[in-house]
Amino acid sequence: MTAATAQSPFQYLQSLASKGIALAGHLPVQVEHKEAWKGVLFELHGHRLLAPMDEVAEIVTPPRCTRIPGVKPWAYGMANMRGNLLPVMDLQGFLYGDNLSGDTRRHRLLVVNCDGVYAGLVVESVLGMKHFWVDDRDMEVPVPDQVLAPYLTGSFRSDDERLAVFSPWRLARDEAFLNVSS
Repeated sequence: MTAATAQSPFQYLQSLASKGIALAGHLPVQVEHKEAWKGVLFELHGHRLLAPMDEVAEIVTPPRCTRIPGVKPWAYGMANMRGNLLPVMDLQGFLYGDNLSGDTRRHRLLVVNCDGVYAGLVVESVLGMKHFWVDDRDMEVPVPDQVLAPYLTGSFRSDDERLAVFSPWRLARDEAFLNVSS
């Protein structure tokens, strides 16, 4: 009869637990908990920008819009998004005055819901999600273009590139963005 079978099952499990605890002292311990930051990487007017995931309700292919008379050219119109009316805005048209063109199959809609402003922002393309550590955020904002400056909230380094963080919520609080009438 071996030593393991001479013990009761409970005693055997206790001895295994003791051995596990003794060996665990040699394992590395994570002392510090790091918080992750997630963002959507998108392209706009030749710039690659990040939008915080917590400021983007969803990302979809731009739906068909009904044009509204008497609005600025960058306000594409209204779309039906699962029973809700969604104003659709051309982000490049608002910021730079020239509406998006090119391959419309790549265009995406970043849906924003902030302080009662529910709107879709059409961007050139969405390149995917990016993950960073919150501690790696640089609050010094690289301003790729002065037009973007009021909406930038920091940056992250990805490989050799510094990506500016674009805040859709700052845009949604901008009076110029809210005034769509011509």
